[in-house]
Amino acid sequence: MILALTGVGLLLVVMLIAVRIGINKEKVEEDGLKPVIHASGIYSIIRKSPRESISDYKPSQEEILKYFSNKNVNTTSLPLSEADKSKLMKQWNSQMEANIIEIEKGDERGVEFYYYKFLWTDPLCGKYISKGRFVTREELFQHPNIIPPFHLGCGCQLKQYQGKEKLHDTTEIGMLPLFREGAAPPLPDWKEILLT
Repeated sequence: MILALTGVGLLLVVMLIAVRIGINKEKVEEDGLKPVIHASGIYSIIRKSPRESISDYKPSQEEILKYFSNKNVNTTSLPLSEADKSKLMKQWNSQMEANIIEIEKGDERGVEFYYYKFLWTDPLCGKYISKGRFVTREELFQHPNIIPPFHLGCGCQLKQYQGKEKLHDTTEIGMLPLFREGAAPPLPDWKEILLT
């Protein structure tokens, strides 16, 4: 009987030591952690650049060059020279880069809304997107296909909206969402060509 009581006593002592070590270890780990939330309590969202995901929705350089090899006229049946093709390719690349940079800079600043601005008159995009349509950063993440350029010679560009802009500079009527009832609108086919 004494042997059994001694065994139970030793078991209790070992369990108490294990519990104490476990509690002390949790306190040490908690003290060593750096806070995830700043003192102000604001969460910081880290966004992934659209640079990688946009390539799934936009044509590659090779695909555009292949398309140009069989194309001698633009959408309005006007002749398309080699210089025109080169200009369209440069515009496509610069527009793509400008829109990606605009989103990346907006991510650094925590911008949540972007509006569409036309750099030049674009009747092809004008059929689908009017001045002042806006999208959220989450919509851009979920649907990279709504990042301009939409077609060859596209004059549409994304701009950050921070609420400081004069309303008449960003819209014609008012800020309206691009998405209606959760569905993305139709967009121009990238193969449509607009020469400026």
